[in-house]
Amino acid sequence: MNAKKILSFLCASLFAAPAFAANTDAALTTTDDYVNAGAKRASRDFNIIPDRLGIHGTIRARADAGDTAASYTAVPNPANNTVSHLNADLWLSARIYKDWKIVTQIEPQIDLETGKFNGDHDVPMNKLYAEGTVYDKIKARVGKFGAFSSYGRVLDNEVTGGELFFDYKFPTKVAVARVTKHLNDNPWGVEVRREMMVSAQTVVPLSDKVNIGATAVYLDNVKQPDNSRKNAVFGEIGADVKFNDTWGAMAAYSRSNLTGVKDSAGKKVSPDGIFAGVKFKNADWATRNSYDVFFNLRRVGAMSGISSVEDYSKNVQGAQIGMNYVPYKNFKLNAFYLHGKQVNATAGNSKQDVNVVRGQIEYKF
Repeated sequence: MNAKKILSFLCASLFAAPAFAANTDAALTTTDDYVNAGAKRASRDFNIIPDRLGIHGTIRARADAGDTAASYTAVPNPANNTVSHLNADLWLSARIYKDWKIVTQIEPQIDLETGKFNGDHDVPMNKLYAEGTVYDKIKARVGKFGAFSSYGRVLDNEVTGGELFFDYKFPTKVAVARVTKHLNDNPWGVEVRREMMVSAQTVVPLSDKVNIGATAVYLDNVKQPDNSRKNAVFGEIGADVKFNDTWGAMAAYSRSNLTGVKDSAGKKVSPDGIFAGVKFKNADWATRNSYDVFFNLRRVGAMSGISSVEDYSKNVQGAQIGMNYVPYKNFKLNAFYLHGKQVNATAGNSKQDVNVVRGQIEYKF
């Protein structure tokens, strides 16, 4: 399928017709979407100066074990590894005029095995933006913010630019921005860092229990492994269903028009991704002893993304099972097991195993 056909299909999906759990139609709004939701909590949960300055945060300790680097490994059959870190996710929100706010997110992370900070900065500022109402039900955000596609399969990145949210019959968000890191962390040199991005995203609530979401992303001047440049289109379409108060499900498909990239075995890198999951119950931060159990299947090629709600494992086909449990208000325990193989080989001719187990504890304030 060429770029013109992909774009035509996505546009038809967007305007003819968020994700599993919280990213529904309301989640497209500039303070409720998954990657920027801390701004609203900062204003609501803890006010340093009432109605003016708020702060919210989450502290988490996480440990992963198994094939933690296998999805993109450059060597055959790497030894099992452990990765653990302590992370603080801090949001500060200051109201400046009517509903307009200045928002920042600071997220320092310490490697618990080395005792050193991860990243280029000890205290990285991931987001800094202004947001508020422009007119009627039209809101805007300008600065460095999180871009999250309908189900996180093509966008879960920080970008720098602006977006508009139209909160009408079919909630829609459009953005023009620059990608501030490698899109989907692609290992084959398909580079979009600091390139221009235009995106459109919408959701159609078919009922109070069923949503259809779609996102189209255009990227300018993408660098490929042979150093050639190509304009690229990424798209995603999916649905989420809430069967009752106990059971929910989602499924999403994503695709790119970049089809000429080869893996280590000389095969074309998969341009698409499929992800489907079910969830039983719901772990509510405010409800002691609440819990949920989730299961998903995936075939997520390297040109596709993975929502960080689930995990970080791209270029993986397989299954995952996990749970969340709230032993006390504002405390949450999380664990999962991911069992799979590479979609495309990254070292030699064989697809390597990708099996990861995670344990995590979080505290929200």
